[in-house]
Parts: sequence; structure tokens; C-alpha cells
Amino acid sequence: MNEGRAGALFPMIVLGGVGLFALASILLTEGNTIGEFCRYLLAGGFLLSLVAPRTGFYVWLTFCGYNDLLKRLMIMGGRVSHSDLPFVLGITPAMFGGVALALALGGLMGTRRLVFRDLAALFAGGVLMMGTGALAYMKGGVGLNGVLQAIANNGLYALLLFVLPMLFRTVEDLQKLWRFLVFAFLPVAVYGVIQQVQGFAEFEIEYLQTNLSIEIKQLGTGEVRAFSTLNSPSALSVVCATLAVASLFLGFAHREKRQRPLLHPLLAMTCFAIHFAGLIASTSRTPIFIVPIALFGGWCFFSKSRTRMFYFFSVGSFLALVVASPWLVQRIDLVNEFIGRLAAPGSFMGRMLTVGTYWDRLEGFATVLMNLDAYTLLGWGIDEHGEGRFHFHDPLSEVLVRFGALALLFLLVSGFLLLVLSHRQAWRLHATADRQFAARMIGLAFALVAVSLISGSILSVFPNNVFFWLCLAGVAALARQQAMGDRKAAAHETPVHGSSVAVHPVPRVVPMRPRIRQIGTRS
Repeated sequence: MNEGRAGALFPMIVLGGVGLFALASILLTEGNTIGEFCRYLLAGGFLLSLVAPRTGFYVWLTFCGYNDLLKRLMIMGGRVSHSDLPFVLGITPAMFGGVALALALGGLMGTRRLVFRDLAALFAGGVLMMGTGALAYMKGGVGLNGVLQAIANNGLYALLLFVLPMLFRTVEDLQKLWRFLVFAFLPVAVYGVIQQVQGFAEFEIEYLQTNLSIEIKQLGTGEVRAFSTLNSPSALSVVCATLAVASLFLGFAHREKRQRPLLHPLLAMTCFAIHFAGLIASTSRTPIFIVPIALFGGWCFFSKSRTRMFYFFSVGSFLALVVASPWLVQRIDLVNEFIGRLAAPGSFMGRMLTVGTYWDRLEGFATVLMNLDAYTLLGWGIDEHGEGRFHFHDPLSEVLVRFGALALLFLLVSGFLLLVLSHRQAWRLHATADRQFAARMIGLAFALVAVSLISGSILSVFPNNVFFWLCLAGVAALARQQAMGDRKAAAHETPVHGSSVAVHPVPRVVPMRPRIRQIGTRS
């Protein structure tokens, strides 16, 4: 008993000493106290993820919603330096990297079971990480720090395809995870509404004046576009739209008789209203389409026939928009004039109704996707012959101009194969609740992609990419669990003539012969 207490006392003394050293270092630093605090928070978060991956995963998800607020609070910590930014912004990638590393090491050491699909997901995530780093390098103007930042912000979270199936196995676990996200990000939506109503706080204005955020442009326009605790209005709008849809999915999910809902429908509608209010507060209009697309897609993807109808309608609508873009560009000013009569210019409603900003997207479709001169094998690059010659504001046009038709074809084929794989995994699920959840996750992921195509690359913005990969990883988690269950069931069966019915050998019954005693005298 005493030996056990002594063994537990030593780590506590070590941790206490480290804590006191960190506290003294933070208080006595000559730089920014918040920045110094984030140095130790980064190291502590990484170690937490290594020791307790599941706990670290939940803490990491929470930081995804509030990490940028720490950068904003550096204004109150003294002199702000750009050298503090890597430690503040590096908390979330460091924690997630710790979770992925812990699970990979656990699989190699035998404490966690690794199957082929886990290794394939790990390999695919590594390829996407290297790909995003290569694209950042090819864009030019960035050094090693820029490449690492691109990997951390974009490619790293593709490893969710490996991490999520290792941590969560049942549809109930995945629904509880999304319920946690819905509740954890409620303050984000509320804070965004407060920002839009009351304006930016003094410390937020000081933060914008430091040039640490591209949202400094709001000080020049005099308009408030709420970004809450996130890095931009685009992030706030997409996150709130995603969680508004998730609230409805959880409140109206399939369940067995006498099974209580994971999220009461009335509470689900309340959460939907709060997150949708945060979406409106960001004044971003295109992400509103995430809600109807995800809801309709989640219903269609439950059936193969409805899935084909959905994609036929979606692809046809996008192609019609591209073909009609030259005509729409010439008439968008007339639409703006008409809308200007409905609401006062500069008012909140006027900003929500205006469609002038869609000119950039339509111009990209008209001058790039509808222009044969823009189609080259390896692209025009980023010099005056590229961006100077073609105007674009959407990811498809950007890839075509900068990297060429081969890169665009590779991107489209990769996205198509990813969707096909996700749908096949969803349709093969046995339980109705599993199939419904998987269909809804694919619908939500497709909505994020669709809005990104017509609104700029929102999937390259953190934490939008986190939610996108969470959707697809949820489908992979259910498919992995079912595959392992089917394999385990097959191991206990003895197939006969291709049948999976277990056949037990019948013991051979041998009749016992009665032993006849011979009566007589021995000679």
C-alpha cells in the first residue's frame, strides 16, 4: 500500500514542479504572457493526446472552436509579436497530430487492432498531406513555414479517416460526438449574434489593427461581419450551417421502439435556431444553401434511385449555371438595382439581399471554364499570364488556370471516387440507423463541397475542413465496424458448399453389444 502511494507521489511531484516552472516563465516573460502560455499549452495538449487519445480528441475539437480567440486575447498579454503566432495556431494541429500518432503507435505495438482499411486510410491521409504541401510550394512565395502551415491547415485533417474509426465504433458513439459538437459550439453562434448586434469590442478592434487577421478590411468598410471566436465570417457561417443541420439530424434520427432520442426534437429545434442565427449574423449568404442541400441529400442518399436522381439534378444545375454565366454577368447589375429598392443600402437586410459579390464567381465561370484558351495541360502559373489574364474566384477555375487541365481532371476523378466509395460503404450497412446516419453524413459533406464550388474554396478554411472530414470519416467508422463484425462472425462458422450456416458434426452412435457370459466348466 505504501509502495503504491510512493510510486504515485513521484509523478505528482514532477508535474507540480513543471507547473510551477511554467507559471513562473509565463509571469516573468518579457514578451506576451498569452503567447508564452500557449507554448506550454501546445506541449501539454500534445502530451495529453499521446497519453489519452480519446480525451485529447474531445479537447482538440473544443479548441477548434475557440483557438482563434486565444490569438485575439494576446492584445491583453502585452507586446504582440508574430513569433507567438505559431505557438497559438499550432495548438490544434499539435493535439490532433498527437492523437493520430498515439493510435498509430498503439497499432504497431499491438495495443490497438489495425486492419488493412486502417493502413489504407493512414496512407491516403499521408498522400493528401504531401499533396497540399506540394501545391503550396508550387504557388510560390512561401518558404518552409508556408508549406508546413498549408499541411497543418488543410492536409493534416484528412487523417480523420484513420483516427475516427479507431476511436468510435457504433452509430450511438458517433451521434454522441456530433451532439457534443452541437453543444460545444453554441457559444460560438451566440457570440457571433452579439457581435453583429453590438459591434466589435475594443480588444477586438485593437486585435484587427495589429494586421494579424485579414479581417482588418472591416475597419475600412465600417460594416460588421461577425466572425465570433473563429478566424473569419466564412468559417462562422459554414460551421453554424453544418451544426444547424446536425441538430436536425440528431433530433429526428431513426430509433427503435421505446428508444429515447439522443437529442429531444424540441431541444434539436432550439439548437438549430441558435446555430442558424449565427449563420445569419456572419452575413455570408451562400453557406445558407448548405442547410437545404444537406437535408435533401441526406434523404436522397438513403436510396440508390434517389441518389442517381440527386446527382443528375445537381450536375445538370451546375453545368447550366456555367453555361449561362456569360449572360448572367451582363445582367447582375440589373438584379442589384432591383434588390436595392427592397432594402436600404448599407443596412443589414440590404447586405443580406445584395448579389453583387456573386459577380466574381460568375466572371470566373465565364472567363475560365467557358474559355477554351484557359484550358492548358500544365496551366498558366500565377504570373501576369495567369492571374492577370483570367479572373476567377472559385476553386475549379483556380486549379485550371494555375495547374492545368490534368490537375483539374485528377481533382474531379479523386472527388468522384471518394463519393462512390462513401456511398458503397453506406449502402452495405445492415442496420437502418447506420444507413441513415451514413447517408446524412454524405449529404452534409456533399453540401460543403457544392457550396465551395460556387462560393470560393471554403474547404481550405479551418475548421471547415475538420467538419468535412468528420462527415466522411463517420461513414468509414461504421463500415469498419461492420466489416470486423462480419469477419468475426465468419470465423465462428464452418461453411459447407458455399453456405455460411454453421454445421456441427453429428457424433456417430455405435450400439453396444451385450456381453454374453459363457456358462460351463473349464477344462
